[in-house]
Amino acid sequence: MSEQRSIACITGASGGQGRVAVEKFVAEGYRVVAADLLPEAVERVRDEIVARVPDADILAIGLDQSSEESLREAAARVREWGGRIDALLLFAGVVQRDGVPLLSMSTEEWDRVQGVNLRGVFLACRELAPLIPAHAGGSIVTISSWWGQSGHPFYSAYCSSKAGVISLTQCLAAELADAGIRVNSVAPGNIDTEMHRAALRGEAEERGISFDEMRDIEWGKIPLKTAGPPSSIVEAAFWLASERSAYVTGATIDVNGGVKMR
Repeated sequence: MSEQRSIACITGASGGQGRVAVEKFVAEGYRVVAADLLPEAVERVRDEIVARVPDADILAIGLDQSSEESLREAAARVREWGGRIDALLLFAGVVQRDGVPLLSMSTEEWDRVQGVNLRGVFLACRELAPLIPAHAGGSIVTISSWWGQSGHPFYSAYCSSKAGVISLTQCLAAELADAGIRVNSVAPGNIDTEMHRAALRGEAEERGISFDEMRDIEWGKIPLKTAGPPSSIVEAAFWLASERSAYVTGATIDVNGGVKMR
């Protein structure tokens, strides 16, 4: 029975959205490859889920999405463990550490952001997508951002990396269409993860105001007046990975509380 279950490979699996994605796909009956930078973090995710769901079948692996060697090793382990991937979900990503003018940005920071967010998505698709069988309902879901749909001053590395993800998603969707493999992206707005709260804390400290004040300022800009739960992104990603979206490819789905309407 285990060999008949669909397999989802999820990067960034110990993060706020990635962990929820692992839980979602396990609950839906998938075998799951949970991959993230720190092996002990994804092993902890696996152990905690298996403790609640004894029949969960999770392969936990350390993966540096910016590294060709790491991705090749991961692909070999996945091939040995499951033989294929049915859904590839690329949640791994980083934010820019600070808002700085482009003309003042260090090459190191530019390369760090681009290396994970854009180069990493390219490498992950190149190394892992060949494990998706043709004409078997396979799907790839990338995670972009509403900040990838327009420029925001002082965050050029992040915005351009996510814009690149949207374009890469469209290119790959066209290239894999003949194989019946769909490729789509989810573009989150503000999502209530620890990464988002850390950014709010940093901005609050810089402005000399409380976290609650900073949160209210930023969430007040959102038409729905709140940051979305991680599950809002995961549900959209699951829909894109499932047969329910069988006629959707090359799309970017906005899940942002209304901060960008088009």
